[in-house]
Amino acid sequence: MEEIRQEDSLEEIVNKVTVKNIMSLENTQKLVDLDVLKRSVDLLVEAQSIHLFGLGASLVVAQDAYLKFLRIYKPCFMGPDLHAQYLQAMNARKGSVAIILSYSGRTQEMIRCAEELSKNGVPIILISKFGNSPLAKMADCNLCVAATEYIVRSGAMSSRISQLNMIDILYTAYINRDFENNMIRLQRTHIKKQE
Repeated sequence: MEEIRQEDSLEEIVNKVTVKNIMSLENTQKLVDLDVLKRSVDLLVEAQSIHLFGLGASLVVAQDAYLKFLRIYKPCFMGPDLHAQYLQAMNARKGSVAIILSYSGRTQEMIRCAEELSKNGVPIILISKFGNSPLAKMADCNLCVAATEYIVRSGAMSSRISQLNMIDILYTAYINRDFENNMIRLQRTHIKKQE
């Protein structure tokens, strides 16, 4: 796919961004390792609580996961800034699980959080691009997304879409483990809108 150019028309921009996002989702689908996904769901089911970590666009994805798991009464924690996330990692204990979102798998701040989590015996589910990285080596489970963006980029676009998709997959697989009870929880926590 061609990169965005200054002379692109609005129609070309719409087409290029959409095609890139679709390509990222399709490539991510091909990367899903069902054994790793099952192990990730096992860790979530066994855990008493979930700790979520991410910076920048990955923090936005972590916030999405936080709201999803709150809907079904799964205790979860997410620090709104880096210092809070460091403290969260230092205080996490066995019986919980961490989900770290880092497209590159090389974000130094997330590596520091992972080091603290590992010291405390907390298993780590990583959502990052396919390939070797420091975080991939530290993670218990690596749910890979397609590497369709440059590391130095104008802003996370297709990587964010792929990360959101992976959270949706993980969350739906988790719900499916206790489908009837989770459906009751979802109905109970539905916030009604005015008609």
